[in-house]
Amino acid sequence: MASTQYEIELRQPPGVARVQQAHNFPSSTSSPADVTHNGDPRGHRKTPSATGRPNDDETTIDAPLLSRQARSPGAIEGDSWGYEINRDGKYDQSSSPAEHTQCDGAGRGTSYREDQQATKSTLPGVNKTAKVPKQITRSSWTRHLNGWVVHIPAIVTTVAILCVGSIGFYWYPEEGPLVMGYRVDADTISNVLQLAAKLHELLIVASLSSIALSMFRRCLVTSGVRLGFLTGGYRVGDLGYIWTTAFRRQGLDTTSLWGILLPGFVVFATILSTAVGPASAVLLVPTLGWYKIDNSIAFGNITLPLKYARNSEDVWPPDRRDARSECKTVKGIYIDYCTAGGFPQISSWLLDFAATDLTNSLTFHSTSADLRRHIVFTHVNDTESTNSTTLLTTPPHFLTGSIGLFEKFIHSYNVGALSSEPRYRLNTTRANPENSQEESILYQPFVQSTCRVHDKHTLIQDKQPVFYPVESLNCFHDDDCENSQRNSVPFDDSWLTDPDLDVDVSISTSFLINKEKSSILFLNGQIPDDSSGESKDMVFLCSLIGSWAPSHFSVDAKVSDVLQSSLSQNSTMSELYRNTSTVDVRTLRFSRDWLDALTPSWYTTNKTNITALQQLVQTFSSTERHNGTTMPVSAPFSPDNKTGAEMFLSKVFGVYLTEGLAQSTTKHQKTRVVLNSSSDEFAYINLNEQHGFRRGEHRVTPLSSTRRLDRWRGKDRRLKGTFNEFKADFRKDLPIYIVAERHGYGSGQQRRTLHWAQATMGIYLGTVAIYALGVGAMSVLEFFEYEPGGVRVRVLSIVPWSDLQDLMILALKTPVPSDEDLADAGAGVTSSRVWKKTVRAGADDERNAQLVLGETETTRRLDLDGRERYY
Repeated sequence: MASTQYEIELRQPPGVARVQQAHNFPSSTSSPADVTHNGDPRGHRKTPSATGRPNDDETTIDAPLLSRQARSPGAIEGDSWGYEINRDGKYDQSSSPAEHTQCDGAGRGTSYREDQQATKSTLPGVNKTAKVPKQITRSSWTRHLNGWVVHIPAIVTTVAILCVGSIGFYWYPEEGPLVMGYRVDADTISNVLQLAAKLHELLIVASLSSIALSMFRRCLVTSGVRLGFLTGGYRVGDLGYIWTTAFRRQGLDTTSLWGILLPGFVVFATILSTAVGPASAVLLVPTLGWYKIDNSIAFGNITLPLKYARNSEDVWPPDRRDARSECKTVKGIYIDYCTAGGFPQISSWLLDFAATDLTNSLTFHSTSADLRRHIVFTHVNDTESTNSTTLLTTPPHFLTGSIGLFEKFIHSYNVGALSSEPRYRLNTTRANPENSQEESILYQPFVQSTCRVHDKHTLIQDKQPVFYPVESLNCFHDDDCENSQRNSVPFDDSWLTDPDLDVDVSISTSFLINKEKSSILFLNGQIPDDSSGESKDMVFLCSLIGSWAPSHFSVDAKVSDVLQSSLSQNSTMSELYRNTSTVDVRTLRFSRDWLDALTPSWYTTNKTNITALQQLVQTFSSTERHNGTTMPVSAPFSPDNKTGAEMFLSKVFGVYLTEGLAQSTTKHQKTRVVLNSSSDEFAYINLNEQHGFRRGEHRVTPLSSTRRLDRWRGKDRRLKGTFNEFKADFRKDLPIYIVAERHGYGSGQQRRTLHWAQATMGIYLGTVAIYALGVGAMSVLEFFEYEPGGVRVRVLSIVPWSDLQDLMILALKTPVPSDEDLADAGAGVTSSRVWKKTVRAGADDERNAQLVLGETETTRRLDLDGRERYY
């Protein structure tokens, strides 16, 4: 086959003589045998331009055409770059680079690095800038300042945010603060503070990263780090890095403290950095809730406490003895200060049992104060072996009126800052906020009621005695109650066979006591039921005990008009019932005179007398027609459900006794607020008169040695008793200590998230403190030139490689290692052994800094004293 010779010219830098090299290429069958080149073997070559600049066929790049390697300088003659082209006119990849670079039978022995170094020495303008040597470590006092610059802002802001978030402080109301007449939305403020929390998070992450980077660079210039951790010091906060193969397969160098400490700290700092953001937001962003306001600010224009014009023993007597005569008649169920004054509400509540099953709380209203209170109840010991006991409680009626009147007074009178608050809450306290040594305990009735139901015919036939159920009552160490439990009180069943009592309506006795001043009340009666076609009358026996239990009260007038009690919770009542060591609970003793007022009687006809309790019991039964016959049936419950019947009865009778204890027995009530007090004047307002003809403001001044002057709405009254005696009597009145809270946004709300945020910030501050102590200790040892094991202790402040890009530059300057595991690692690591290899920063003989894999004879360790400088 005929072949044609083609000559390929390789471009050279200007001013360098071209050497033409002929190459033989096989010719296809369609190639002409002879080609005329007109003096130019390539047929398109142009002569060099006259100006000495390269023309279109000339170039200044020091590399042969189609080559990715730099041309080795100095090979001007006798050498040229040649390539073999296959038959299709393509580059022959089957030939080795050495074969491709042969010219005139002479092989090129110049390596890539030698070419590069030769190029740097010959190319114009390359070495115009002199190399600048640099120190690896700082040796002056600035090394300490440089290391702590990044920590100080994070520490200061963390301490500030901890203080702001931990101290109870009210910021602004729920609808937002009023700034220069403009109401700023609360959500806007929260969003801005979340941005501040994010900035704080960045400061902490920067601080933790600085610690990790300092430790990493120290290891890099001393003992070295694992290849799997080569970028670990720069990746604090990167959760994805912890799960990478490089980090997980690097292993732990248990022979070195730093080999364990450094990876462990990066993991710890990464986890902590993810938590500081939410923790900062929890501390900094205000929380909606209740915040205390100092009494001197809330009530700056008055003097607390409230004063109820009775002493403690009169309000909560140890026994109920006396009762007003009008309270023992039908008037007693309508008069507010009588013990039976709650009868109308109880009767209405009981009549609605078909609609409510009596599961709703019973509400009583203080009309003068626009405030309500609930009787709440719960059941305990609801098992087969133990009688079910109903626990009941409610706030005292007088306290409902006093706090309600005071709440209205705050709205109508400028008592202080509290009068301008959009929402606030009043709370009673046991101790005087101004003097913790002074105490005033407020009580509320706490009643236990239990009933047992028996079949009437069984009781008549069985001659065994039946006793009132008292074993499930908590006596709170009352002697009379405990004696009744030891010596069970028998039921007098003599009336069971009385034909006059064999009626078709429910009947009941009044509350009974064994003796005067007894602590347990007894009650019995019957409920007829013929619903099954035969008489199955039920006989109930009930036992009740009443006590005064300490409590706290509060009212949030904007949201609710109900006086809340700390005891009015099912769990609280149950806990109090099961507590046998409580000494603050006072068990009451009852007299027959007071019980007559509790269940007043009246005549329904000229001959028929009925009590209030009997009136309620009659609602327990009704009449129904069945097969043309009218028969009595039990209305609220089934006679077959004894447990349900017992719970129903104990609830009704317990409600009645609880309300009787809560009602005040004082006809004239006075709740007073002191406006000011001095040695010659005492001004107060009677809240029960504040809207009367003369209003309620009184100003009392001394008049003589036996009298005082009371100025009331412009009218002077000369009263018996001196001015000092009046003040002494005033101090004996029951004090009602009150503190206020306002609702809005603030900080310091004690909750679990706050405790977690405080712990998170404490961990960060502790980490920085430990790091500072470590640096301080090493500085002291360095000062005294301490050398354990012949190695001097030094505090290193590394100058270079503060950023990952700097480390990449160092890697680019590093010669390619000859490690077998790295031979094919450029496109991905094959063996996980690579990540366990140790790399450190070193230098060659010309002081060029580079990464050193393992130990080599051509490199040496970096000088850490600052005497040498490196490139």
